[in-house]
Amino acid sequence: MPVYFARGGVLTPTGEVELREEHAWHLARVLRARPGESIRVVVDGTQELLVELSQVSAALVRGRVLEARPAQGEPRCELLLVQAIPKGLGMTEVCERTSELGVTSIWPVFSARTVPRPSAEASAGRRRRWEKVASEAAQLAGRSRAPVLEEPEALHVALERLRAQEPAPQLFVCHQEGTAEALTAAPYDPSRPAAILIGPEGGWTPEELRRMRSLGAAPVSLGPRNLRTVVAGVVAVTILLARAGELGPRWSHLA
Repeated sequence: MPVYFARGGVLTPTGEVELREEHAWHLARVLRARPGESIRVVVDGTQELLVELSQVSAALVRGRVLEARPAQGEPRCELLLVQAIPKGLGMTEVCERTSELGVTSIWPVFSARTVPRPSAEASAGRRRRWEKVASEAAQLAGRSRAPVLEEPEALHVALERLRAQEPAPQLFVCHQEGTAEALTAAPYDPSRPAAILIGPEGGWTPEELRRMRSLGAAPVSLGPRNLRTVVAGVVAVTILLARAGELGPRWSHLA
């Protein structure tokens, strides 16, 4: 069952939940929900509510809280995806798939071989679209919150911000070369934040690789086959989630 992300203001003084705008429209027009049915609502990413619907319209959905518990939809490991922006709709696909899996944040970057070079206005519009796709994917997957979608920026700027934000992250740069260790076997501590760096279709340049290595990034391989950039991030995230024990039996949720 998908969840609906909401802020504390959805709770009324009488203990009911009220959903408006996109959530109400989706429940009424897309799912055709009816009074008496139940949905799950995650409030501020921390509290998960089982709500029995009492009123459903495209403008307002109202229901009473049957049960509340701490939100449990997030992986215990923190994964950051630094993705060179693919051409076409590739970044949209990356945001959707990795948000379903459970990444904490997504960092779109311009690398030396990145083909798309949109204007600042176009870049802002793309980011809003990516945020919407990521949020919808996270809700459908039953997560507790959407990943943070960082501002698209040059690779070196993103790396500096990343180091400032996470003083000691584990850095894995996906790159096919003889010295790269398999990501399935590379040293990895799930209790520490980990950043996965995925290059463009043309790959990272030697200068970019030197810069990432100087910051402590470990070159890792995703196997003997060449993967498209929109696939590589999904594979890398899946591998680290599996190594962190996050792909086993699902935890108990509200009914």
